[in-house]
Amino acid sequence: MLSLRPRKFLCEIYEHHLVLRCAGNRIGECEITDDATLEEAVDGLIAPHIGRVPWRDTLGFWLESSRVHHFTVPWQEGITNPEDFRGYAASLAIKQWPGEPERSLKTDFISVNYASTALAATIDDRLWQILLRIGQQRKLRVEGIAIEFQVQLHPWLRQLPQEALFCLRGAHSSIYAARQQGEWHQVWRLNNDSDGDAQRQLALVARLMGLDNNVPRHFLNAC
Repeated sequence: MLSLRPRKFLCEIYEHHLVLRCAGNRIGECEITDDATLEEAVDGLIAPHIGRVPWRDTLGFWLESSRVHHFTVPWQEGITNPEDFRGYAASLAIKQWPGEPERSLKTDFISVNYASTALAATIDDRLWQILLRIGQQRKLRVEGIAIEFQVQLHPWLRQLPQEALFCLRGAHSSIYAARQQGEWHQVWRLNNDSDGDAQRQLALVARLMGLDNNVPRHFLNAC
């Protein structure tokens, strides 16, 4: 029997492998090998699950932090609207990660408040175009890209602490984002210590960032 109920696919993109979910259930996974491009790997994972009326289904993407650049954006005098601030964030991203001359970046905020330093993220626009093209070619409605740090931070966004150090622990590296005096202060990516002691490394990062000993420290994911 043909079901017309729309399905929601989510493709999770890690550094070396992919996971495909439908309605929250894992339905496929594969390694990203040197023999295939990311586009070929993602398309090959999705293709067997395309239905007879694919345009009813949606496809979203989730990016592990290893595929994203994170940075802080200081508020600037003269900013009058969100578009101006977003444009300023985009210009900072290009300066920090210039890449090739023809390369462009897709930048947006993770956490932003008026007249405060914001937390932002940027990805290579070519990656976004690849993912969008896969959805279009498979006639799926693309819902967009979710970023791991933003997803994990979401429960905190309604009431962010004035002072805090957040850590998103990855397999090989981790993201550390500090808040001071009610705004984002700095964000670092560091390789994990070889001994795997996440608590010790978090305490060390707090000292290197100049944070007080009593500043709360939070892991956003299991470590």
